[in-house]
Amino acid sequence: MEKRDHIHEVLQQYAPLMARIAATHEADQALREDLLQDISLAVWHAVENFRGDASMKTFIARVAYNRAVDHVLKETRRQDRHNLSDPLLDLVSTDSHQYRDNTYDLMTAMRRLPLKFRQVISLQLEGFNQAEIAHTLGLNEANVAKRASRARVQLQKLMEQ
Repeated sequence: MEKRDHIHEVLQQYAPLMARIAATHEADQALREDLLQDISLAVWHAVENFRGDASMKTFIARVAYNRAVDHVLKETRRQDRHNLSDPLLDLVSTDSHQYRDNTYDLMTAMRRLPLKFRQVISLQLEGFNQAEIAHTLGLNEANVAKRASRARVQLQKLMEQ
């Protein structure tokens, strides 16, 4: 029962992180909820294998990103859709319309980035440092830096459109 309580605490503590990762990868609310359930289940199973090689946050992010990537690839194969119109306003906790518009624009633009760039930028926005991003994505730090730079350039172009 103790192990189960620990996993439950981990899921509660990192629920916002997992929700943001799901939101970064899926615009459709129903599919986003399914993805979040898949992520939660994957974390549930993976936590018992946590060895402590990285922080729990990095470990959870890696599991979540792997599941999100699988989801994106599966949905891309299923149908060629680019529905970017579902706002993520429920994730914004302010009444400022400008802030909400900017957040929506950012999330919409991020979803248009290639997956490898989307991952790096979203982890940076989560506060991960370069070493943590490298560990989470299984890259070296130089590749993370290159992807981050290229992602920022593409993201800026998308935001200007």
